[in-house]
Amino acid sequence: MLRAIANKFKFSLPPLPAQPPAHRLSRATLLQLGALILIAMLAHFFIAAQIVAIYALFICLLKLSLVFFRRQTPPKLLMMAMTLLSFGMVLVVYGGWNGQRAGISFIALLLSLKYLESHTLRDYYLVCLILYFLAACSFLFSASILNIVTVLLFTLAVTAVMVRITNPEPTKLRHGFSQASGIIAKAIPLAIILFVFFPRIQGSFGFLPSQENLREKSQLSNSMVAGDFAAGAFNNSLAFRVRFDGAIPSNENLYWRTKVMPYEDNFSWHIAPPNLRNMTAAEDMHQRANLSLGRYNYEILHEKSTDIFLPFLDYVVGYSQGRVLDDYSVYLRERKIKDFSYRGSSTLRPSLANNGIDLGPLLRTSSQPSARILALLDEWRSQTDNPVMLVNLVFQHFRTSGYRYSLMPPPLGNNPVDDFLFETRTGYCEHFASVFTTLMRWLGVPSRVVVGYQGGEFNPIGGYHEIRYSDAHAWSEVLIDNEWTRVDPTAAISPDRIDFGMQALLELWDGNSLMSGNPGRQLADFLNPGGIRRMGRFAMDSWNNLSYQWNKWIVNYDYDKQMALLRSLGLDTRYSAYTLVSILFAGCFILVLIYALRSAPKPAKLAEAQRLYLKFVGRFKRYKLQKNPADTPNQFAHKAKLQFPQYAGEIDAITGHYVALRYSRTPGSLDTFKQMVKQFK
Repeated sequence: MLRAIANKFKFSLPPLPAQPPAHRLSRATLLQLGALILIAMLAHFFIAAQIVAIYALFICLLKLSLVFFRRQTPPKLLMMAMTLLSFGMVLVVYGGWNGQRAGISFIALLLSLKYLESHTLRDYYLVCLILYFLAACSFLFSASILNIVTVLLFTLAVTAVMVRITNPEPTKLRHGFSQASGIIAKAIPLAIILFVFFPRIQGSFGFLPSQENLREKSQLSNSMVAGDFAAGAFNNSLAFRVRFDGAIPSNENLYWRTKVMPYEDNFSWHIAPPNLRNMTAAEDMHQRANLSLGRYNYEILHEKSTDIFLPFLDYVVGYSQGRVLDDYSVYLRERKIKDFSYRGSSTLRPSLANNGIDLGPLLRTSSQPSARILALLDEWRSQTDNPVMLVNLVFQHFRTSGYRYSLMPPPLGNNPVDDFLFETRTGYCEHFASVFTTLMRWLGVPSRVVVGYQGGEFNPIGGYHEIRYSDAHAWSEVLIDNEWTRVDPTAAISPDRIDFGMQALLELWDGNSLMSGNPGRQLADFLNPGGIRRMGRFAMDSWNNLSYQWNKWIVNYDYDKQMALLRSLGLDTRYSAYTLVSILFAGCFILVLIYALRSAPKPAKLAEAQRLYLKFVGRFKRYKLQKNPADTPNQFAHKAKLQFPQYAGEIDAITGHYVALRYSRTPGSLDTFKQMVKQFK
């Protein structure tokens, strides 16, 4: 249409580019492309519903069989039926198009169908482009180092196929990978520039799909029943990592508060609903919070989670994200959809006010003590009415009455407190915290249950602590003289759990008991490994530290870190977007200029013998004798001897020496040749 308008007004347009000659792809190239699609479909088993993955795999295998036996593509009616089946399968299995898994599954099915119907170069180009997009979709689920390396290798393989598709001549697989490596190597610096300087946007996008890949146990529940934490004792998934700026608390002070549960109902504990919280006190605490007030300052790198409550070291006095409540727990208004980091500052004792506390819920229980428990309570009351002494009496009762700590405690009956105190005498941390808090309330001491994490494994390579879901813990708090005091009854039963951490206890666990064999020796071997085990621990710590640094600086490279980078470069952050775009374009321009200069043809470097020979030839220019480009050295020597017969001997000697240096397997001396040219006048 544009060319018709130009002809009407007698404008001349440049000719259209010539259509590249079409060529038939080799069976080896098609099978290589099919192998990559097959890998993508097999990886889809970890993302999609199995029925969808199996169907996509079937389509891929069907195409591979057609290529292998040199058959044509299926009929159009069959292709249409398979496409409609793909649409219906996604709708039925996922209930619609929304969500990451539904969308990626649909793309995977379209990729398989497109590969099945492909028969032209354009079709196979499009298949490769979809493969690129499908590989990038994996970052919606994981941005780990292993995933980055896997996607990079997959991209290299797809690019190698693109090189073989583009080349009309059959090429070896090694040649395709060699060219693809050069292309990707040139793209990596540009990707780094875009990653570092492309302006980051604050906030989250409302159109981003939900994080369907979050683990079901990626948060501590808002309620707790005795046995919940024990069920997750072997969940070794990472919850968060902490790096202290200076002093590091001892293990017995590493209590990471997450949620506070003052409400009890039939031995089940719950957090306070929003309408029952003292928001006035919370707002006052929020206004007074300051990161510089704490004795311990730290940065937490949190894994993505479905929870809005953030773990902080007890007792928090400053924080960079969230808002504090009147029970020292900190929450987010919106849950994070990826890994995130924040800073905290804490003290070992409460420093914020506890004004306006409603003591009613802190003394209320849904059940009444049995006759045996009443006798025990009366015994304690007969000894003292001091709240501090009562707390010590109950704590010592747990320590000296034969209670046992177990990762697989027996179930409790209809009267759980009575069953635990007098029958099973075996429990996990939530059993001890629940029973202790209940006893305190029956003794008239305001108390509540706190859940979070305790301890953490220290990584000496990176200098940070790793806290896992297996470190989840429950303890009690009692209110004495209008000040909260932490009491952990688990420490009375299993001090090793507090002193050495959950990972050390798991080392002693034999499936039934924590005290089998020689626990002291096993614990010593775990804390101070030797030989091969020490090397394995070092390798694991190094890998974990690499993962930590990757998540901290790459995965969590956000707006704040980008602004910190600009400030470190001495640049003004008030107009950060303009600054970043300017740096971005300047960096890309310099990179393209470097590539252009490297790609420009360079004059060939003359060998020393050739340079000397041209110097010899140049001596004849003043006598109108020149060497034509087509002349061989012997032909020029013949012309020179005809014009200057008196120098025939020297001309033959220099020419013969040059030919020997350039083309003979036994060349002569370069120094001799240099001397001969220098002496020729």
